[in-house]
Amino acid sequence: MTGDELTGRTPGDAPPDDIQALTQEIERTREELGETVEALAAKADVTARARDKAAEVAGRLSSTASQVKEQATARAGQVRSEIAGKTAGARRTALNGSGQVRQQVTSKSARAGQTVWGAAPEQVRQTARRAAGSPRKRQAGLAIAAGGALLAGWLIMRRRRR
Repeated sequence: MTGDELTGRTPGDAPPDDIQALTQEIERTREELGETVEALAAKADVTARARDKAAEVAGRLSSTASQVKEQATARAGQVRSEIAGKTAGARRTALNGSGQVRQQVTSKSARAGQTVWGAAPEQVRQTARRAAGSPRKRQAGLAIAAGGALLAGWLIMRRRRR
């Protein structure tokens, strides 16, 4: 801007004769010049501009971080629910499977018992029947153990003979 643009006069205009008008014009020019200097100083103050920009970016980052935190919290809840569902399903499968395993073990044990019973000599079978049919049925475990001991003794004797 030139001095003429600030005063609103053209180069051919003569300065005002009136001192009061001249004083007002000077005052107006000073105000305009002060505003211009302030604007230039603000543009030249790189530190203040950098601070303002940093504050703006920090605000955006803070907002973004809180959004990401909320999303992560929500996703963690979903994952927890999914894991709980899958764990419950696996637990049900394991419990169902344990019943099947129990049945298989019982079945194989029964077959093994039948095989051993069939291989035992008649004398051992009679002794086992007597033990099982005794009046002390409450001690069935003892009778079974005795039968097992007899069977083990018979097997040991049989091996020694060979």
